[in-house]
Amino acid sequence: MSIEKLQSSKIEKTIDESSSINEEEDVFIQVFKNHLPESDVLVEVETIVSENHLEDYRELLTRGALLANSPEILNSSEKYTPEERRSIERETTHPILSLSFNMILAALTTSFAAVNFGMDESAVGGAQSLFEAQFGITNSNVQGAVIASPYLAAAIVGCPATVVLSKYWGRRYVILLSCFIGFTGSLWQAFSNGITAMVIGRVYLGVGMGLNSATVPVYTAESSPAVSRGAVLMLWQTFIAFGVCLGSVFNRAFVGLSGSLSWRLMIGSSCVPPLICGALVLFPPESPRWLISKGSVRESFEALLKLRTSDISGARDFYILYESLKFENELAEQRTFRQQFVELFTVTRNRFAVWVSFLGVFGQQYGGVNILVSYTTTILINAGIDSVTAISGSIGIGGGCFVATFLSSQLIDRYGRRKMLLYTLPVEGICLFWLGGILNVENNTSRLAAGLTAMYIYVFFYGWGIGPVSFTLVAETPSITVRAAHSAVLMATNWLLDFTLSMTWPQMDKTMTTSGGLYFYGAWNFVLVILVFFYVPETKQYTLEELDEIFKEGAYSHFQKKLKVLKGSKKSNYN
Repeated sequence: MSIEKLQSSKIEKTIDESSSINEEEDVFIQVFKNHLPESDVLVEVETIVSENHLEDYRELLTRGALLANSPEILNSSEKYTPEERRSIERETTHPILSLSFNMILAALTTSFAAVNFGMDESAVGGAQSLFEAQFGITNSNVQGAVIASPYLAAAIVGCPATVVLSKYWGRRYVILLSCFIGFTGSLWQAFSNGITAMVIGRVYLGVGMGLNSATVPVYTAESSPAVSRGAVLMLWQTFIAFGVCLGSVFNRAFVGLSGSLSWRLMIGSSCVPPLICGALVLFPPESPRWLISKGSVRESFEALLKLRTSDISGARDFYILYESLKFENELAEQRTFRQQFVELFTVTRNRFAVWVSFLGVFGQQYGGVNILVSYTTTILINAGIDSVTAISGSIGIGGGCFVATFLSSQLIDRYGRRKMLLYTLPVEGICLFWLGGILNVENNTSRLAAGLTAMYIYVFFYGWGIGPVSFTLVAETPSITVRAAHSAVLMATNWLLDFTLSMTWPQMDKTMTTSGGLYFYGAWNFVLVILVFFYVPETKQYTLEELDEIFKEGAYSHFQKKLKVLKGSKKSNYN
């Protein structure tokens, strides 16, 4: 179905207006509809202007609304200047290069908080053997608990708290709070004088991780133009990868220092990124969608003018946004937090979005990447490599992922999320099987070279596929009526899976051997290829409201369609 048809459709919502939810009752909400009579558009613009004190923007909003209603008038009407025409066309041909300064600032400052997460993962991985020796931690379960504790706190405290805080504070202030926790939590760990203080500091840090991870993708998705939303969202994963690389660099720089100073500086260095992010995050505007939901329509309009390259594109997007959300926001405001969470699983459209997003976060975790990020140094040391060489080799894990994610940002809105998953997941599985086998090679030099090669190829394809795509799916698939609950549940699931992996790996390493553990996670990549093929629809370049039309069919119906396509292709091959 084309975008124009999607924009002209009525979106089916299965919402019961009473306190109970009945999926059999259909309520139709008319989202943005174009190619209406021009007189109708002008009447609607006048209503928007008079109700929201936008008299000084009447002319601009009128031209933006007419452009949204009939995009083809751009080159046929004298209402639009040559500069405006070039700007609108450039948004399609060069979506990344045409981003406004404020949109770039919004994406960079918020995603920069992700550097703290990446640095913490790699810094703790490099410092682990040092503080374990100093604190006398020898039990494998305790070792796993120390590493995994932030992820459990992120899942059960940080992500659920986001639903409440984001509703009343807005996206930016939640991010600011998470930056404060990230800064102080990193220092807390660095000054720990024992295992108890270390665990408390990591749990505290995890609360900030949950707040940030459940808020940043939503803020970015709600602020970005549809044509470049995927690339902008991928900055989150790009900066996590950059943090992993940066943490490994600092690990190598501090590894030779005497006493506890070495590991304290490794972990403490991760306090810098949230400090920078916290200083910058108040400069970009708040999410336009959130502003409308709070009744701040004028502020939403002015935010979009800042977030778009030209005023005319800002006015056009505001009109589309306002018309699309006019009724949906009323319904969203009527929902209690409990109703939002219930509707995630009782409404077909929401349930399908949860399933697709779950496949993304499950693939990101059980694809095995966090085993390499958190335990690269340990894996290499256990394979007979000295600690300095192991830490040096781990730098390429984050570096390769960073480069791959940057390249992926140029491809995701061109080739789509689904194709990128189908192309990369099999390679990840092969690399983990390769790495598991290489660890049994006796020659140290050959084992190191071949092992690092397998790791680097793996993270390159991870950074090109499931790593950034998983966050993109979480941010763009939910309906606005449950968007906060969707993000909180899925990011909590992401952290719980991360906790499970980090907690169980030390024991798995002992009972299954390192190779067996890598084979286990490698196999999941091949399972995910099948699930992605049948269940993940393409979402590129649709507005967040247009995606309702895609997801309303439900997971089972989508599976049936893909199964028919597969059977049809087989029959044609036989013929």
